[in-house]
Formats: sequence, structure tokens, C-alpha cells
Amino acid sequence: MADTIAHTRSAMAHATLSAMNVWCRKGLWALGMWLLTAAAAQAESQLVPDFAEVRAAHASSVARLVDRNGQPLAERQLRFDDDRLDWVGLDALSPAMLEALLQAEDRRFYQHEGIDWRAVAAAAVQNLWFEHARGASTLTMQLAGLLDPALQPAAVGQRRRSFEQKWDQALAAQALEARWSKAQILEAYLNLAPFRGRLRGISAAAWALTGKAPAALDRPEAAVLAALLRGPGATPAVLGRRACALVAQMGSPAGCERVQAIAAAVEPAVLSPRWQLAPHLAARLLTTPGTTVATLIDAGWQQRMLGALRAAAPARAAAVVLDNATGAVLADVGGLSAEHADATGFTYPAQAMRWPLHIARALDRRVVTAASLLNGGSPAAPRWASVRTAVAMADAAALADLSRRPIEGELPPSLAAPTIDLPQLAALARMMAVDGQWRAPFWQPAAGRPADAVVSPAAAFVARDLFPPAMAEMVTPGRAAWAAGSNAAVSIAVWMETGPTALIEVRAWLADQLAGADAWPLEQVVPAGVVRRPVRFDPPVEPARDEWFLAGTAVAVVSPPQVVAQIAWPTARSIIDLRALPAGQGVLLRASEDDGRLRWRMDGREVGSGGAVWVRPAPGLRVIELFDARGERLDRISVAVRGR
Repeated sequence: MADTIAHTRSAMAHATLSAMNVWCRKGLWALGMWLLTAAAAQAESQLVPDFAEVRAAHASSVARLVDRNGQPLAERQLRFDDDRLDWVGLDALSPAMLEALLQAEDRRFYQHEGIDWRAVAAAAVQNLWFEHARGASTLTMQLAGLLDPALQPAAVGQRRRSFEQKWDQALAAQALEARWSKAQILEAYLNLAPFRGRLRGISAAAWALTGKAPAALDRPEAAVLAALLRGPGATPAVLGRRACALVAQMGSPAGCERVQAIAAAVEPAVLSPRWQLAPHLAARLLTTPGTTVATLIDAGWQQRMLGALRAAAPARAAAVVLDNATGAVLADVGGLSAEHADATGFTYPAQAMRWPLHIARALDRRVVTAASLLNGGSPAAPRWASVRTAVAMADAAALADLSRRPIEGELPPSLAAPTIDLPQLAALARMMAVDGQWRAPFWQPAAGRPADAVVSPAAAFVARDLFPPAMAEMVTPGRAAWAAGSNAAVSIAVWMETGPTALIEVRAWLADQLAGADAWPLEQVVPAGVVRRPVRFDPPVEPARDEWFLAGTAVAVVSPPQVVAQIAWPTARSIIDLRALPAGQGVLLRASEDDGRLRWRMDGREVGSGGAVWVRPAPGLRVIELFDARGERLDRISVAVRGR
């Protein structure tokens, strides 16, 4: 604010100061007072900033994170030259604080116009005849010094101002009184004054030293804070003695015991965050001091997840909650305490957690139905299980049979990546529970992106019906596991580090959250394109049942394929270079079984039969399919062909 304040330093001022010093020492007070009063005319030429300008220039050293309703979630210190919080109005201060301030610093604040002549006279007598110096600065004069660094003591460690600075400070105080109201002077002083260490302003001092907002301060607390204004660096003993005297002057001598306790605990004078509900998210989103960043987090959900994780008592944990309707993040708990690493950003392979998506894509492309039989054995000794049974039994061999059936189609980059993090895992659960559309998680308003249609709602419904509501997977052997699931309102992903029992504990925790008192299960609303039909197996490898099918894929009887074979050559996604082949030579397609009943198709057109066929593919991306005699597809791959 120094650039906006001009000070008169004329030869007359210097001469007047020198003369005043001599006259004061000789006791010629009448003439001295006359000279200072005459100096009031000079105050008219002082440039004083507007109160609104000073208030607008005040910048907090912290940034704040708030939820969707404006409720504070966390704050983070981002500037370290001083510790300040938001500017507080005079109406947000406790009466005790104002009483203590005026009693300690300026009892005749409402009677003077910037300079307290009675205090000046008393200070002069004290300074002339007694050993200990006494000051006479009013609150207005102190505020003038806070607004203009040129009015601060020049030497490092020097406590008292020069005569010239005192003169300028008096002029500036009179100018402030002429342009600002008393309420504005008090408000600005309390918001700018240094209290202890790096603490600046009543809001920061009240929180750091008492854990309260300025409006909640009582007399003992206010007395300690007011005493700090006179001596920010005073020892706890000196501070307690001064504050006890002050609280007695305020009519509450019994408060001295509390005053002593507060004064004894002033060190360290550290400004800690007032809100710590989402410190990890704050570390990600808060970058500029003095700003407030709005999120779509719901403070109720955030508190519930943090409390539930702490109650489970794992070594470390994290959780993310998404709103099923929008994909917005409702809760983001990166750890059990701010000191823990942000576990929401840990990435792991998620093969098991992607199985619902893999099956939904296979359903959409008519590769399988929920009743299709998979071979968990070998071609020579098959062991049949339906897709539903293989999922329920976690039959790795049977599911491997399904994984050998390539499914074409691009995935969004987040889903195609080899690893995913906790928010993406929650988004995967939401996609399969709601509509088959991928919505990347988002934390802030207007940050959502258009959805990607990955699978149809019908395929997502059937695939979701195959799996339990809460799916879990061990991600760090013997140490940590994660789980994901949905109810009708939200999707939750959680990570826990508990040791060898992590898989059991994380699954149980998630099941409890999804079935809580204010939650409800997914509604069985059957989307369009899904039908339920009876099906039996021949031979009866499984009992007959009613099964969900995508429209057009229902069958009454399911039998094992007549031939169990896959495409042995070429391999999926291989590159065939025709230029490397002898002139006129084709490309060999070979099956794992030599059976004349096999049928081959390329790009939907039949190209031969048997265990092996020669073809002449055109350059480009080619799709090769293998069928049995009944027309059931056994395998499907894509290859790239380069021509001459």
C-alpha cells in the first residue's frame, strides 16, 4: 500500500521536529501542542488509500476447498512469507475482543482524531523522568504504520521510530481519521496487525492460538491476543502477566488462570488448517493462495466414507464415491490422515475387475450368451461350463476359453490402459451398473466430458447380473486389495492395506456401505433389448433354468460345439506382408484342429473349409472367423495385410 501513500517531508517539518524535541525537554508543552496542532493542516495533503482498496488488497495465504453446497472441506497453506486468513468484518468480532483491544491500546479511541494529546503528554513526562520509555501511538497511528512500510523502524531489530517517522505517522493518522470511519479503522487494524511469528490479522491469530473464530473469543482469550499486539515476541511469562492485568481491568480478574494457560501455550504459533476433511484432494486442486475452489464433493458422503474407513482400522485406505446419475465424484478420501500418501492415485492392473466389461462386449458382438458353454479342459478332454457358471465359480480355465475369442472395437484410453486408478475403477463400476456408457470421473462443476458408448445398456445389464454386487481383487499380494460395486444411487471403489486378509476385509466393508441404512440395491429395471427365456443343456452339463438373453440371441437348447478349435495361424493382430511372399503364393489359415467340418470366413465372406485353407487377402485390416458345422462361431481375429 506504500505506493498509494505520500508523506510531506519539507524543510519546515524537519525544523518543527527539532524544535519540538528541544521544547519537550524544556517542558514548554503549550508551544509544542500549538505546533502539532498547526501540523494538522499538513495532514490534508496526505494521500490515504480508500478503505475498500485496502480490504480488496488483503490476500489470504491459504486456499480453500468447498463442497457442492459451499461447505468447507479443506484448506491449504500456499504462501509462506506470512500467515493470513480471510478478512473479517467488525461485526464478525466478539465484543470481548473489541473491549480488550481498546482497553490495551487506545482507551480514548472514540474521543481523539488520530492523536491522543493526553497520552502524548504522559509519554513525554515518562520518557523524560523515568527509565522505561512509554509510547503514545493511537490505534490510528499504528494503522498508518501498517499501511506504509516507510513508517516502520528503519533498522532491523529497532523497536522505536525516528522523530521524522513519528511526525509522518501523526500526519497520516489525522488524514485517516478525516477520511475513514472509526469502525473502518478498527476493522483494518485488526485484520492487518501482527500478533506473533508470521501470524497476521485477528482471524489467523485467533485460530492458531485459541482454535476459535474471532466471533467466539471470550475475555481471557481476547486479553492474550490484545496483549500480543503490544509485544508480539513477549515471553509466555511476560505475556501472561500483561494479559492478567488486562483481564482484571476488563472486570474479570478470575480469568487470570485461563489467561496464564493460554499464554503458556502460544508456542508454536503455527497456523494449521481449519478443515481437513479432504486434504489429499486439496493438494491436487488448490494452487493459488486466497482462492476458494468449488467441487462437486458432498460433505456428508465425504464424512461418511472417512468415518467408515477409520472405523475399519486398516493400516491405510482410500475410497471414491461416484454419483450414478452424472458420474460426478461425491467423495474422495485419499487416506486416513493428511500425512498418508494419496492412495486414490495408485494404479494397478485390473484384469479381474474388467471381466464384466469383457463379457458385455462379447454379448454385444454375439460371441457368447450367458448360457454359452466354455471349455475348461482340453480339446481332447473338454470340461464344459456356461458363462454364468464359470463366472460364479471363478473358473479361470473356462474364462480363459472366453478370452481366446477376440472382441473387436476400440475402448476409451482410460479403459484400454494396462493399469487404472481408484476413480477409474469406480467409473467402471458405474458404467456397468447404469447404462454401459463410460463417463470419466470429474470433481468440479463444468468439468464433465461427453460419455462414450462402450457397451449397450442391454449387454451391461446381462453382464452385471452375472457378477456379485461387490467385486474385489488383491492388488498387492499379502498386503492390499481393492473392491468396487454399485447400488441404485452411487458407485464406490475402495482400497485397503490390511495384510493377508485384505481381500476379505475390503469386500465386507464395501458390501456394508452398499447396503447401508440410507442405501438400496440396484433396481431390476430390465432395459429394452433384454429377454428372459428358459434354456436347457444337452447333454445336461448344468440344470435347466431361465436365463437373460439379448434379443435375437436366445436359444432353447445349448450343446457343446461339435468341434473345439481356435485359429492357430495367423495370430490376432499380426501383420501379414504380401511383399515378403513369393509371387502368386497365398496366406495359410490354420486351425488348432484338423476337421473338415470347420468353416472359414474373411470379412464376412466364406473362403474355405477344413483345418487349413489358403487365401489371397487384399491389403488392409481383415477380419478372420472360424465356425463349426452348425454355424456357431468358434474364434475371431483381426490382422493387418500389407500389399505390393
